[in-house]
Amino acid sequence: MLKNNLINWGLLMIMGLGGCKPSLTSGDTSNTPVADPYPWASWESCSQNTGDHPCNFTLSNQLLMDISLYDYYGGVIVLDLSTMWCGPCNSAAAEVQQVQDQYAEEITYITVLIENSTGDPPTAADITYWCDTYGITSPVLAGSRDLIDVSGTNGWPLTAWPTFFFITDEMVLHTRLQGFSSTWIDTLIQETLNQ
Repeated sequence: MLKNNLINWGLLMIMGLGGCKPSLTSGDTSNTPVADPYPWASWESCSQNTGDHPCNFTLSNQLLMDISLYDYYGGVIVLDLSTMWCGPCNSAAAEVQQVQDQYAEEITYITVLIENSTGDPPTAADITYWCDTYGITSPVLAGSRDLIDVSGTNGWPLTAWPTFFFITDEMVLHTRLQGFSSTWIDTLIQETLNQ
């Protein structure tokens, strides 16, 4: 049973990785394009490098709902890539809700957990535990190492835990921060808001 659940979560996470533009729905046999849920995403390319439009992804949150990065277009996004086994990631998690509350009208703080405490992709129970432990109500998503690419071309350029990405209201990757610092997070949120 546990093995089947892990396989299902893994498949959901892999299928949730997306590109910049939506395509036909997988169950559509009429070859009729579905309405573009992101008509403002008119760019032809994407990457996770500073100055580019980040590629979209869709992952499950703590309520088992699919959440896409592009769902938050129009406001500044703080994207936190963390693991459950990482000490600084746990320190950052303890401040997530405070940051989200402080900037409630201006930002969305999204945490993507890449690994659980044993180094495996997080389960729904892991995500719920993380939210309950730290009192987080902002999105916490179940990810995997498939989201990572040091070059930033086919994934997020992550070489340290946690890594924070600051995305403008026009869906442009402004900057990133490796490691945890409350002061730097606040400074970079302010800087991104002023873009």
